[in-house]
Amino acid sequence: MEEFFDEKILEYRRHARNEKYSTLETGMYIKNELVRFERKKMFQGKLGVMLPESFVTLPAKLARIKYSSQQRPQVIRTSRDTTVNFGMSLTDIGIEEEHIKELRDQSREALKRLNPAFVFYESGVDKRHVPVGWFEFKSYGLDTDVYNLMFVSRIGGKMLHGIFNCDYEDILEWREAARQMMYSILDLSEEEKQL
Repeated sequence: MEEFFDEKILEYRRHARNEKYSTLETGMYIKNELVRFERKKMFQGKLGVMLPESFVTLPAKLARIKYSSQQRPQVIRTSRDTTVNFGMSLTDIGIEEEHIKELRDQSREALKRLNPAFVFYESGVDKRHVPVGWFEFKSYGLDTDVYNLMFVSRIGGKMLHGIFNCDYEDILEWREAARQMMYSILDLSEEEKQL
């Protein structure tokens, strides 16, 4: 009986801790570790995004292995064990805000045709700081299933394409953080022009 109460107390403490640390600003408990986030500037200061402080640049050699396509992201930040990745490419393609949903849908359909075994989940179009169209899907790696959050946005009038991925078994640990990171993207290109 005492074990039951001990488990309930531990469960309550975990829940209270996760409620307190539930945003990028406060940090988030992921896999029982407090992950702190900081704003990073990318693409010559045109873009700002909140990423885990512990993330590093994925070495080019590993990037070629993880993203075998020539279309791999231009910038890839990763966890030290390289199982959690956040990548983005800022293209030269002009995009209007009203086309974001259409581009999201085209990306999703292209992936469905490329690999019909992928399993697709939620999708949306939101605007927190910048407009972003996104969708989630499960893909299959060599030794593990992978959770992916793919998104399209607009920075300085140009198309931003991004992806977050982690081992599928960690989806419940990372999903909310991944969405918050995506929503944290800022268009700093206008600020740059004003300087």
